Amino acid sequence: MAMLRVAARKLVLPALLLVCSAVLIKSAVDVWQTWQQTETLMAQLQREKAEAASQRIESFVRELERQIGWVAQPQWLKLPVEQRRFDYVRLLRQVPAITELAQLDGDGREQLKVSRLAMDVVGSEVDRSAEPAFVNALANRVHWGRVSYRKASEPYMTIAIAHGGRNGVTLAETNLKFVWNVIEAVKVGETGYGYIVDGNGRLIADRDISLVLRGSDLSALPQVAAAMAGGAVSDEPIEGKTFGATGPAATVSSVRADIPTLGWRVFVDLPASETRASLWSAVIRGTILLVLGLVTAYLAVAAAARPITPAPPATA
Repeated sequence: MAMLRVAARKLVLPALLLVCSAVLIKSAVDVWQTWQQTETLMAQLQREKAEAASQRIESFVRELERQIGWVAQPQWLKLPVEQRRFDYVRLLRQVPAITELAQLDGDGREQLKVSRLAMDVVGSEVDRSAEPAFVNALANRVHWGRVSYRKASEPYMTIAIAHGGRNGVTLAETNLKFVWNVIEAVKVGETGYGYIVDGNGRLIADRDISLVLRGSDLSALPQVAAAMAGGAVSDEPIEGKTFGATGPAATVSSVRADIPTLGWRVFVDLPASETRASLWSAVIRGTILLVLGLVTAYLAVAAAARPITPAPPATA
């Protein structure tokens, strides 16, 4: 029995060291795998949110173009003015996002205007030929204007569609509150958020309306600069920076999706502090397991190191 105890003592310490090493290695591997899986899942969620938002906005503006195109046919201009006015009124009823419609002739003079906010005007002959909406619509058939803000609140954009050749243009003032609603609904994890910039890097939709109304220029942010440089949309997040905070900019994991029709870009950012939180959580769990393993090993070594007292020989 004494020899068995001595042999066990010699085997216990190496065995325990081997077990502790295995626990340590397994904990490190688990921490790394957990962090990588979390990063992959969060990046996939960011990408899905960005693509869903861009597709909804793209569908929204394409539907606006289709609806306005109904009153932008060449033959529509041959209708009597009252019929044209009626068609404009009907379009306003069908598409709540459209606030005002105006028909310009081939020389850019206003022939008809129907609005939700003002009285209808017929044959005003106001010269609007120098407006970019008129000029660009004649050149490209469709013009998507710059986002503006009425009474420092809701966003608007002018959409202009030519009637064909130089027959004139229909201008539609459209409310883009739908775009804001889409962005406000973008949430990833606890602190992830979405926003939109135009082709010049100007912020046009964000959870913080004050930043939008100030016309914040985000072109210097790494993620926006990379998009404006013409790089293709990547499946992998890129490292970017936060904006609008009072303190120093923090690092974010940024994913983007493009809105081709408007030349806008949807970004979904996740602060690095949240992704690192999963890493630290895994590290803590691994550390606890390691400590428990070391305590168990210490107790086992202490038990094995106790001196063995041979039993006295039996007396007759």
